[in-house]
Amino acid sequence: MKKELEMKLVKKYPIIFSQYGGDMRDTCMHWGMECGGGWYNLLDELCENVTTLIGDKNIKVTAAQVKEKFGGLRFYYDIESPETFMGKVEYKISSFMFKLRLGKQYWAIIHFRKKFYRTTEEKISDAISNGEHKSYDTCEICGEPGKTRGRSWVSTQCDKCWETSNLN
Repeated sequence: MKKELEMKLVKKYPIIFSQYGGDMRDTCMHWGMECGGGWYNLLDELCENVTTLIGDKNIKVTAAQVKEKFGGLRFYYDIESPETFMGKVEYKISSFMFKLRLGKQYWAIIHFRKKFYRTTEEKISDAISNGEHKSYDTCEICGEPGKTRGRSWVSTQCDKCWETSNLN
């Protein structure tokens, strides 16, 4: 992605991209956003959805790496939240139940809970997954509707960009 587009995202979402340009020993964001500029709007929408979900809650989401892989957007992130305590409790309960060979019952309880209540972390994860899935229908170069193409190097491109690319 061009530096100008990256900087627009960094300025608009300073908390999410707080690791941007950091030390390469600490973060993959040292190299910036390793994808085409056609996904700028996808990233903007993804970050807007995450920011909306966070609202005034005491949650911090930071991008650890943004890149293209196998023709799709990958948005790796870290999350700091008081709600992660519930995740730890669920993990302890699941470990205990699986030791008692009650794993099937545990999954039934968890899936039942998720029908009625989703944590903010789960909603953020869903928003990021939705943005990543949209990338498979969006040209990475220009942002027009596209499709995944290629054999050895997979890329999502529109017909026009595919014709001019050296991947075909």
